[in-house]
Amino acid sequence: MTVIGIISLDNYDDLIDQMDDKYISTLNSLVTTIISDWANSYHIFYKRLNSERYLFVANEYNLEEMQEKKFPILNQVKEAEMHSEFILTISIGISYGQDDIESIGERAQMNLDLAQARGGDQVVVRGEDPDSKPLFYGGNTDGTIRRTRTRSRAMSVALKRLFSENKKVFIMGHRFPDMDAVGASFGMAAIAQMVGIKPYILINYKQMNPDMSRCLEELKQYPELNELLIEEEEAIASIDKQSLLVMIDHNKPSLGISELVYQASEKVIIIDHHRRSEEFPVRPLLTYIETSASSTSELVSEFIQFLTTRKQRLPRLVPTLLLAGIYVDTKNFIVKTTGKTFDVASFLKSKGADNPLIQYLLSSDLDSYLLISRLVARSKYYRKDILISVAEDEEIYDSITVAKTADTLLSLNGINASFVITKQADDKIGISARSTGKINVQAIMEALNGGGHFTNAATQLSGKTLEEVQELLYVELDQRNFNEE
Repeated sequence: MTVIGIISLDNYDDLIDQMDDKYISTLNSLVTTIISDWANSYHIFYKRLNSERYLFVANEYNLEEMQEKKFPILNQVKEAEMHSEFILTISIGISYGQDDIESIGERAQMNLDLAQARGGDQVVVRGEDPDSKPLFYGGNTDGTIRRTRTRSRAMSVALKRLFSENKKVFIMGHRFPDMDAVGASFGMAAIAQMVGIKPYILINYKQMNPDMSRCLEELKQYPELNELLIEEEEAIASIDKQSLLVMIDHNKPSLGISELVYQASEKVIIIDHHRRSEEFPVRPLLTYIETSASSTSELVSEFIQFLTTRKQRLPRLVPTLLLAGIYVDTKNFIVKTTGKTFDVASFLKSKGADNPLIQYLLSSDLDSYLLISRLVARSKYYRKDILISVAEDEEIYDSITVAKTADTLLSLNGINASFVITKQADDKIGISARSTGKINVQAIMEALNGGGHFTNAATQLSGKTLEEVQELLYVELDQRNFNEE
Protein backbone atom coordinates (compact mmCIF):
# COMPACT_ATOMS: atom_id res chain seq x y z
CA MET A 1 0.00 0.00 0.00
CA THR A 2 1.07 3.56 -0.67
CA VAL A 3 2.10 5.60 2.37
CA ILE A 4 2.18 9.41 2.35
CA GLY A 5 3.59 11.49 5.20
CA ILE A 6 3.84 15.23 5.85
CA ILE A 7 6.46 16.59 8.27
CA SER A 8 5.99 20.05 9.80
CA LEU A 9 8.32 22.06 12.04
CA ASP A 10 6.12 23.07 14.98
CA ASN A 11 7.87 26.22 16.16
CA TYR A 12 10.09 27.24 13.25
CA ASP A 13 8.94 30.88 13.37
CA ASP A 14 9.82 31.14 17.07
CA LEU A 15 13.34 29.89 16.42
CA ILE A 16 14.17 32.19 13.52
CA ASP A 17 12.50 35.27 15.02
CA GLN A 18 15.68 36.42 16.81
CA MET A 19 18.28 34.56 14.74
CA ASP A 20 20.62 36.28 12.32
CA ASP A 21 20.79 35.05 8.73
CA LYS A 22 23.86 32.90 9.36
CA TYR A 23 22.16 30.81 12.03
CA ILE A 24 18.91 30.58 10.04
CA SER A 25 20.86 29.09 7.15
CA THR A 26 22.59 26.68 9.53
CA LEU A 27 19.23 25.70 11.06
CA ASN A 28 17.71 24.95 7.65
CA SER A 29 20.69 22.84 6.63
CA LEU A 30 20.73 20.96 9.93
CA VAL A 31 17.02 20.08 9.84
CA THR A 32 17.22 19.04 6.20
CA THR A 33 20.22 16.82 6.98
CA ILE A 34 18.41 15.11 9.87
CA ILE A 35 15.30 14.47 7.78
CA SER A 36 17.38 13.39 4.77
CA ASP A 37 19.37 10.89 6.83
CA TRP A 38 16.17 9.54 8.37
CA ALA A 39 14.48 9.16 4.96
CA ASN A 40 17.54 7.53 3.41
CA SER A 41 17.71 4.99 6.23
CA TYR A 42 14.32 3.68 5.05
CA HIS A 43 15.06 4.24 1.32
CA ILE A 44 11.99 6.43 0.90
CA PHE A 45 11.40 9.45 -1.32
CA TYR A 46 11.16 12.84 0.40
CA LYS A 47 10.92 16.42 -0.83
CA ARG A 48 11.17 19.74 0.97
CA LEU A 49 8.05 21.80 0.24
CA ASN A 50 9.05 25.01 2.02
CA SER A 51 11.05 26.12 5.05
CA GLU A 52 8.64 24.41 7.45
CA ARG A 53 7.27 21.36 5.60
CA TYR A 54 8.50 18.15 4.01
CA LEU A 55 6.65 15.43 2.10
CA PHE A 56 7.63 11.77 1.91
CA VAL A 57 6.26 8.74 0.05
CA ALA A 58 6.86 5.19 1.24
CA ASN A 59 5.30 1.74 1.24
CA GLU A 60 3.68 -0.40 3.91
CA TYR A 61 6.92 -2.21 4.79
CA ASN A 62 8.67 1.14 5.45
CA LEU A 63 5.81 2.28 7.71
CA GLU A 64 5.90 -0.93 9.74
CA GLU A 65 9.61 -0.44 10.30
CA MET A 66 9.07 3.20 11.37
CA GLN A 67 6.36 2.15 13.82
CA GLU A 68 8.52 -0.61 15.24
CA LYS A 69 11.27 1.92 15.97
CA LYS A 70 8.69 4.50 17.23
CA PHE A 71 9.98 7.36 15.09
CA PRO A 72 13.32 8.26 16.71
CA ILE A 73 13.46 11.32 14.42
CA LEU A 74 11.29 13.13 16.99
CA ASN A 75 14.09 12.99 19.54
CA GLN A 76 16.83 13.56 16.96
CA VAL A 77 15.34 16.93 16.05
CA LYS A 78 14.75 17.95 19.68
CA GLU A 79 18.29 17.05 20.71
CA ALA A 80 19.99 18.88 17.83
CA GLU A 81 21.89 22.08 18.67
CA MET A 82 19.84 24.91 17.14
CA HIS A 83 21.72 27.93 18.55
CA SER A 84 18.44 29.04 20.13
CA GLU A 85 16.80 29.17 23.53
CA PHE A 86 13.90 27.22 22.00
CA ILE A 87 13.81 23.48 21.37
CA LEU A 88 12.65 22.61 17.87
CA THR A 89 9.95 19.94 17.60
CA ILE A 90 8.27 18.37 14.60
CA SER A 91 4.87 16.84 13.89
CA ILE A 92 4.18 14.16 11.30
CA GLY A 93 0.88 13.11 9.75
CA ILE A 94 0.89 9.75 7.96
CA SER A 95 -1.83 7.96 6.01
CA TYR A 96 -1.89 4.86 3.84
CA GLY A 97 -4.26 2.70 1.81
CA GLN A 98 -5.14 1.29 -1.58
CA ASP A 99 -7.41 4.10 -2.75
CA ASP A 100 -6.34 7.08 -4.87
CA ILE A 101 -3.25 9.13 -4.02
CA GLU A 102 -5.29 12.33 -3.55
CA SER A 103 -7.39 10.76 -0.76
CA ILE A 104 -4.32 9.37 0.99
CA GLY A 105 -2.64 12.78 0.86
CA GLU A 106 -5.71 14.55 2.25
CA ARG A 107 -5.86 12.11 5.16
CA ALA A 108 -2.15 12.65 5.83
CA GLN A 109 -2.84 16.40 6.09
CA MET A 110 -5.76 15.73 8.46
CA ASN A 111 -3.52 13.55 10.62
CA LEU A 112 -0.90 16.30 10.70
CA ASP A 113 -3.57 18.80 11.78
CA LEU A 114 -4.56 16.41 14.56
CA ALA A 115 -0.93 16.05 15.70
CA GLN A 116 -0.50 19.83 15.90
CA ALA A 117 -3.87 20.37 17.57
CA ARG A 118 -2.70 17.97 20.28
CA GLY A 119 0.37 20.12 20.96
CA GLY A 120 2.86 18.89 18.35
CA ASP A 121 6.04 16.83 18.88
CA GLN A 122 4.24 13.67 17.79
CA VAL A 123 3.27 11.40 14.91
CA VAL A 124 -0.31 10.48 14.01
CA VAL A 125 -0.85 7.43 11.79
CA ARG A 126 -4.26 6.41 10.44
CA GLY A 127 -5.27 4.53 7.28
CA GLU A 128 -8.32 4.55 5.04
CA ASP A 129 -10.73 2.81 7.45
CA PRO A 130 -12.85 5.65 8.92
CA ASP A 131 -13.65 3.54 12.00
CA SER A 132 -10.01 2.81 12.85
CA LYS A 133 -8.39 4.60 15.75
CA PRO A 134 -5.37 6.80 15.01
CA LEU A 135 -2.04 5.65 16.40
CA PHE A 136 -0.02 8.23 18.33
CA TYR A 137 3.75 8.28 18.78
CA GLY A 138 5.73 10.82 20.81
CA GLY A 139 3.93 13.74 22.42
CA ASN A 140 6.44 13.87 25.26
CA THR A 141 6.78 17.65 25.48
CA ASP A 142 4.18 20.25 26.29
CA GLY A 143 2.42 22.18 23.56
CA THR A 144 4.24 24.81 21.53
CA ILE A 145 2.94 28.34 22.09
CA ARG A 146 1.51 29.54 18.78
CA ARG A 147 -1.00 32.01 20.17
CA THR A 148 -0.42 35.66 19.29
CA ARG A 149 -2.52 38.78 19.78
CA THR A 150 -3.01 38.86 16.03
CA ARG A 151 -4.50 35.37 16.00
CA SER A 152 -6.62 36.04 19.09
CA ARG A 153 -8.00 39.20 17.50
CA ALA A 154 -8.72 37.31 14.28
CA MET A 155 -10.61 34.64 16.24
CA SER A 156 -12.63 37.28 18.12
CA VAL A 157 -13.62 38.85 14.79
CA ALA A 158 -14.61 35.43 13.41
CA LEU A 159 -16.68 34.73 16.52
CA LYS A 160 -18.42 38.08 16.25
CA ARG A 161 -19.25 37.42 12.59
CA LEU A 162 -20.62 33.93 13.22
CA PHE A 163 -22.68 35.15 16.17
CA SER A 164 -24.14 38.02 14.17
CA GLU A 165 -25.19 35.62 11.38
CA ASN A 166 -27.38 33.64 13.80
CA LYS A 167 -30.11 34.40 16.31
CA LYS A 168 -29.31 32.09 19.24
CA VAL A 169 -26.12 30.85 20.88
CA PHE A 170 -26.16 27.77 23.09
CA ILE A 171 -23.06 27.38 25.26
CA MET A 172 -22.16 23.98 26.69
CA GLY A 173 -19.32 23.00 28.99
CA HIS A 174 -18.32 19.49 30.02
CA ARG A 175 -20.13 17.21 32.44
CA PHE A 176 -19.65 18.07 36.13
CA PRO A 177 -18.25 21.48 35.13
CA ASP A 178 -15.44 23.14 37.04
CA MET A 179 -14.94 26.89 37.40
CA ASP A 180 -12.97 27.09 34.15
CA ALA A 181 -15.92 25.73 32.18
CA VAL A 182 -18.34 27.95 34.10
CA GLY A 183 -16.26 31.13 33.79
CA ALA A 184 -15.59 30.58 30.07
CA SER A 185 -19.29 29.87 29.47
CA PHE A 186 -20.41 33.15 31.04
CA GLY A 187 -17.58 34.96 29.24
CA MET A 188 -18.80 33.57 25.92
CA ALA A 189 -22.35 34.56 26.83
CA ALA A 190 -21.11 38.12 27.43
CA ILE A 191 -19.57 38.13 23.93
CA ALA A 192 -22.90 37.03 22.44
CA GLN A 193 -24.68 39.83 24.28
CA MET A 194 -22.15 42.35 22.96
CA VAL A 195 -23.04 41.22 19.44
CA GLY A 196 -26.73 41.57 20.27
CA ILE A 197 -28.00 37.99 20.25
CA LYS A 198 -29.49 35.86 22.99
CA PRO A 199 -27.13 33.39 24.73
CA TYR A 200 -28.16 30.29 26.65
CA ILE A 201 -25.85 28.36 29.00
CA LEU A 202 -26.64 24.66 29.31
CA ILE A 203 -26.77 23.23 32.83
CA ASN A 204 -27.61 19.91 34.43
CA TYR A 205 -28.59 20.37 38.05
CA LYS A 206 -27.89 16.68 38.71
CA GLN A 207 -24.23 17.22 37.83
CA MET A 208 -23.31 19.48 40.69
CA ASN A 209 -20.26 19.67 42.91
CA PRO A 210 -19.59 21.95 45.92
CA ASP A 211 -17.89 24.64 43.80
CA MET A 212 -20.84 24.75 41.38
CA SER A 213 -23.39 24.80 44.18
CA ARG A 214 -21.77 27.88 45.71
CA CYS A 215 -21.57 29.47 42.27
CA LEU A 216 -25.29 28.89 41.61
CA GLU A 217 -26.17 30.44 44.94
CA GLU A 218 -24.10 33.51 44.07
CA LEU A 219 -25.74 33.74 40.63
CA LYS A 220 -29.14 34.19 42.28
CA GLN A 221 -27.98 37.69 43.22
CA TYR A 222 -27.55 38.46 39.51
CA PRO A 223 -30.91 37.71 37.80
CA GLU A 224 -29.62 38.92 34.42
CA LEU A 225 -27.02 36.12 34.50
CA ASN A 226 -29.09 33.47 36.26
CA GLU A 227 -31.77 33.66 33.57
CA LEU A 228 -29.23 32.55 30.95
CA LEU A 229 -29.16 29.01 32.41
CA ILE A 230 -31.16 26.43 30.46
CA GLU A 231 -31.67 22.68 30.84
CA GLU A 232 -31.42 19.97 28.21
CA GLU A 233 -35.10 19.54 27.24
CA GLU A 234 -35.72 23.26 26.88
CA ALA A 235 -32.54 23.70 24.86
CA ILE A 236 -33.41 20.90 22.42
CA ALA A 237 -36.86 22.42 21.90
CA SER A 238 -35.35 25.85 21.20
CA ILE A 239 -32.56 24.85 18.76
CA ASP A 240 -33.26 25.69 15.12
CA LYS A 241 -31.35 26.44 11.92
CA GLN A 242 -30.44 29.90 13.23
CA SER A 243 -28.73 28.48 16.32
CA LEU A 244 -25.06 27.97 17.18
CA LEU A 245 -23.63 25.55 19.72
CA VAL A 246 -20.35 26.57 21.40
CA MET A 247 -18.49 23.67 23.02
CA ILE A 248 -16.49 25.18 25.88
CA ASP A 249 -13.52 23.57 27.68
CA HIS A 250 -13.92 20.24 25.86
CA ASN A 251 -13.73 18.93 22.30
CA LYS A 252 -15.17 15.43 22.70
CA PRO A 253 -18.98 15.40 22.21
CA SER A 254 -19.32 12.52 24.67
CA LEU A 255 -17.89 14.72 27.45
CA GLY A 256 -20.46 17.49 27.00
CA ILE A 257 -23.27 18.16 29.44
CA SER A 258 -25.73 16.80 26.85
CA GLU A 259 -24.94 14.68 23.80
CA LEU A 260 -28.55 15.19 22.68
CA VAL A 261 -28.02 18.94 22.45
CA TYR A 262 -24.87 18.34 20.41
CA GLN A 263 -26.72 15.98 18.07
CA ALA A 264 -29.51 18.50 17.61
CA SER A 265 -27.07 21.27 16.62
CA GLU A 266 -26.06 21.69 12.97
CA LYS A 267 -23.55 24.50 13.63
CA VAL A 268 -20.77 23.92 16.16
CA ILE A 269 -17.90 26.07 17.45
CA ILE A 270 -15.13 24.66 19.67
CA ILE A 271 -13.14 26.76 22.14
CA ASP A 272 -10.79 24.67 24.26
CA HIS A 273 -7.28 24.31 25.68
CA HIS A 274 -7.17 20.52 25.96
CA ARG A 275 -5.37 18.41 23.40
CA ARG A 276 -7.58 17.28 20.57
CA SER A 277 -8.71 13.66 20.80
CA GLU A 278 -9.68 11.21 18.09
CA GLU A 279 -13.35 11.78 18.91
CA PHE A 280 -14.08 15.15 17.37
CA PRO A 281 -17.09 16.97 15.88
CA VAL A 282 -17.53 16.62 12.12
CA ARG A 283 -16.77 19.86 10.26
CA PRO A 284 -17.18 22.48 13.02
CA LEU A 285 -17.66 26.06 11.80
CA LEU A 286 -14.78 27.32 13.93
CA THR A 287 -12.15 25.53 16.01
CA TYR A 288 -9.83 27.29 18.44
CA ILE A 289 -7.82 24.76 20.45
CA GLU A 290 -4.77 26.27 22.12
CA THR A 291 -3.00 23.70 24.25
CA SER A 292 -0.45 26.27 25.39
CA ALA A 293 -3.14 28.31 27.16
CA SER A 294 -3.58 27.93 30.90
CA SER A 295 -7.35 27.64 30.64
CA THR A 296 -10.34 28.20 28.40
CA SER A 297 -11.20 31.20 30.58
CA GLU A 298 -7.90 32.76 29.49
CA LEU A 299 -8.76 32.27 25.81
CA VAL A 300 -12.26 33.73 26.20
CA SER A 301 -10.91 36.67 28.20
CA GLU A 302 -8.55 37.48 25.33
CA PHE A 303 -11.51 37.60 22.95
CA ILE A 304 -13.32 39.93 25.32
CA GLN A 305 -10.33 42.28 25.43
CA PHE A 306 -10.79 42.98 21.72
CA LEU A 307 -14.57 43.41 21.91
CA THR A 308 -15.18 45.50 25.03
CA THR A 309 -15.70 49.23 24.64
CA ARG A 310 -16.93 52.00 26.89
CA LYS A 311 -20.47 51.20 25.78
CA GLN A 312 -20.06 47.42 25.85
CA ARG A 313 -18.92 46.41 29.29
CA LEU A 314 -18.74 43.05 31.00
CA PRO A 315 -21.73 42.17 33.20
CA ARG A 316 -21.00 42.14 36.91
CA LEU A 317 -19.65 38.86 38.28
CA VAL A 318 -18.38 37.67 34.84
CA PRO A 319 -14.78 38.95 35.38
CA THR A 320 -14.78 37.17 38.75
CA LEU A 321 -15.95 33.87 37.23
CA LEU A 322 -13.34 34.11 34.46
CA LEU A 323 -10.51 34.81 36.89
CA ALA A 324 -11.73 31.97 39.13
CA GLY A 325 -11.47 29.66 36.12
CA ILE A 326 -7.87 30.73 35.58
CA TYR A 327 -7.10 30.21 39.29
CA VAL A 328 -8.43 26.63 39.13
CA ASP A 329 -6.54 25.51 36.03
CA THR A 330 -3.25 27.18 36.97
CA LYS A 331 -3.39 25.98 40.59
CA ASN A 332 -3.20 29.59 41.78
CA PHE A 333 -0.81 30.69 38.99
CA ILE A 334 1.69 27.88 39.54
CA VAL A 335 1.03 25.52 36.59
CA LYS A 336 0.77 26.39 32.87
CA THR A 337 1.23 30.09 33.58
CA THR A 338 2.70 32.40 30.93
CA GLY A 339 3.01 36.15 30.54
CA LYS A 340 -0.31 36.10 28.67
CA THR A 341 -1.98 34.57 31.73
CA PHE A 342 -0.90 37.49 33.93
CA ASP A 343 -1.90 40.00 31.24
CA VAL A 344 -5.40 38.53 31.13
CA ALA A 345 -5.61 38.40 34.94
CA SER A 346 -4.66 42.09 35.08
CA PHE A 347 -7.37 42.89 32.53
CA LEU A 348 -10.01 41.00 34.54
CA LYS A 349 -8.99 42.77 37.75
CA SER A 350 -9.39 46.10 35.99
CA LYS A 351 -12.92 45.01 35.05
CA GLY A 352 -13.88 44.31 38.65
CA ALA A 353 -12.84 40.70 39.41
CA ASP A 354 -13.36 40.12 43.15
CA ASN A 355 -10.57 38.08 44.81
CA PRO A 356 -12.39 37.47 48.14
CA LEU A 357 -15.37 36.13 46.20
CA ILE A 358 -13.05 33.86 44.19
CA GLN A 359 -11.61 32.51 47.43
CA TYR A 360 -15.14 31.79 48.67
CA LEU A 361 -16.19 30.05 45.42
CA LEU A 362 -13.09 27.83 45.40
CA SER A 363 -12.92 27.08 49.12
CA SER A 364 -13.37 23.58 50.56
CA ASP A 365 -15.75 22.76 53.37
CA LEU A 366 -14.67 20.54 56.26
CA ASP A 367 -16.27 17.39 54.86
CA SER A 368 -14.50 17.82 51.52
CA TYR A 369 -11.20 18.50 53.27
CA LEU A 370 -11.53 15.32 55.32
CA LEU A 371 -12.31 13.31 52.15
CA ILE A 372 -9.21 14.72 50.49
CA SER A 373 -7.12 13.91 53.55
CA ARG A 374 -8.43 10.34 53.55
CA LEU A 375 -7.44 9.86 49.91
CA VAL A 376 -4.01 11.40 50.50
CA ALA A 377 -3.46 9.00 53.38
CA ARG A 378 -4.15 6.03 51.08
CA SER A 379 -1.54 7.07 48.49
CA LYS A 380 1.46 4.86 47.72
CA TYR A 381 4.59 5.28 45.67
CA TYR A 382 4.67 3.70 42.21
CA ARG A 383 8.20 5.02 42.03
CA LYS A 384 9.88 7.80 43.99
CA ASP A 385 8.30 10.62 41.91
CA ILE A 386 4.89 9.04 41.12
CA LEU A 387 2.09 8.63 43.67
CA ILE A 388 -1.09 6.57 43.24
CA SER A 389 -4.06 6.71 45.60
CA VAL A 390 -6.89 4.17 45.48
CA ALA A 391 -10.09 4.87 47.42
CA GLU A 392 -12.10 2.47 49.54
CA ASP A 393 -14.63 0.27 47.72
CA GLU A 394 -17.69 1.67 49.45
CA GLU A 395 -16.91 5.39 48.98
CA ILE A 396 -18.21 7.45 46.04
CA TYR A 397 -16.37 10.69 45.24
CA ASP A 398 -17.22 13.70 43.11
CA SER A 399 -14.78 14.81 40.42
CA ILE A 400 -13.80 18.05 42.15
CA THR A 401 -12.71 16.28 45.36
CA VAL A 402 -10.71 13.77 43.34
CA ALA A 403 -9.06 16.53 41.28
CA LYS A 404 -8.11 18.46 44.42
CA THR A 405 -6.60 15.30 45.87
CA ALA A 406 -4.48 14.78 42.75
CA ASP A 407 -3.35 18.42 42.98
CA THR A 408 -2.46 17.96 46.65
CA LEU A 409 -0.35 14.88 45.91
CA LEU A 410 1.42 16.68 43.08
CA SER A 411 2.34 19.56 45.42
CA LEU A 412 4.44 17.22 47.57
CA ASN A 413 8.20 17.50 47.33
CA GLY A 414 9.78 15.46 44.54
CA ILE A 415 6.50 14.29 42.95
CA ASN A 416 6.21 14.61 39.15
CA ALA A 417 2.90 12.79 38.63
CA SER A 418 -0.09 11.72 40.70
CA PHE A 419 -3.04 9.42 40.01
CA VAL A 420 -6.19 9.13 42.12
CA ILE A 421 -8.55 6.20 41.49
CA THR A 422 -12.05 6.37 42.93
CA LYS A 423 -15.57 5.06 42.47
CA GLN A 424 -17.78 7.74 40.93
CA ALA A 425 -21.43 8.15 40.02
CA ASP A 426 -23.15 5.77 37.58
CA ASP A 427 -21.01 2.83 38.77
CA LYS A 428 -17.93 4.16 36.99
CA ILE A 429 -14.34 4.08 38.17
CA GLY A 430 -12.49 7.32 37.54
CA ILE A 431 -8.83 8.25 37.43
CA SER A 432 -7.70 11.84 37.91
CA ALA A 433 -4.11 12.42 36.76
CA ARG A 434 -1.79 15.36 37.29
CA SER A 435 1.77 16.10 36.21
CA THR A 436 4.39 18.79 36.65
CA GLY A 437 5.13 18.59 32.92
CA LYS A 438 7.84 15.93 33.01
CA ILE A 439 5.33 13.13 32.34
CA ASN A 440 2.58 13.21 29.72
CA VAL A 441 -0.46 12.08 31.72
CA GLN A 442 -2.77 12.79 28.78
CA ALA A 443 -1.18 10.00 26.73
CA ILE A 444 -1.54 7.63 29.69
CA MET A 445 -5.22 8.49 30.17
CA GLU A 446 -5.88 8.22 26.43
CA ALA A 447 -4.60 4.65 26.53
CA LEU A 448 -7.32 4.05 29.14
CA ASN A 449 -10.10 5.63 27.01
CA GLY A 450 -9.75 9.04 28.58
CA GLY A 451 -7.95 12.23 27.67
CA GLY A 452 -7.29 15.77 28.75
CA HIS A 453 -4.19 17.92 28.85
CA PHE A 454 -0.46 17.20 28.99
CA THR A 455 -0.37 17.96 32.73
CA ASN A 456 -4.04 17.43 33.61
CA ALA A 457 -6.06 14.44 32.42
CA ALA A 458 -8.66 11.90 33.49
CA THR A 459 -10.71 8.90 32.45
CA GLN A 460 -13.83 7.00 33.50
CA LEU A 461 -14.20 3.24 33.03
CA SER A 462 -17.37 1.17 33.27
CA GLY A 463 -17.72 -2.46 34.32
CA LYS A 464 -14.47 -2.47 36.29
CA THR A 465 -13.51 -2.68 39.96
CA LEU A 466 -11.07 -0.36 41.68
CA GLU A 467 -8.47 -3.14 41.74
CA GLU A 468 -8.92 -3.88 38.02
CA VAL A 469 -8.51 -0.21 37.09
CA GLN A 470 -5.44 0.07 39.32
CA GLU A 471 -3.94 -2.94 37.53
CA LEU A 472 -4.69 -1.37 34.12
CA LEU A 473 -2.90 1.80 35.22
CA TYR A 474 0.09 -0.18 36.47
CA VAL A 475 0.30 -2.08 33.18
CA GLU A 476 0.24 1.16 31.20
CA LEU A 477 2.93 2.72 33.39
CA ASP A 478 5.04 -0.44 33.16
CA GLN A 479 4.81 -0.38 29.35
CA ARG A 480 6.17 3.13 29.36
CA ASN A 481 9.07 2.06 31.61
CA PHE A 482 8.01 4.44 34.37
CA ASN A 483 8.91 1.79 36.91
CA GLU A 484 12.57 2.37 36.13
CA GLU A 485 14.51 4.76 38.32
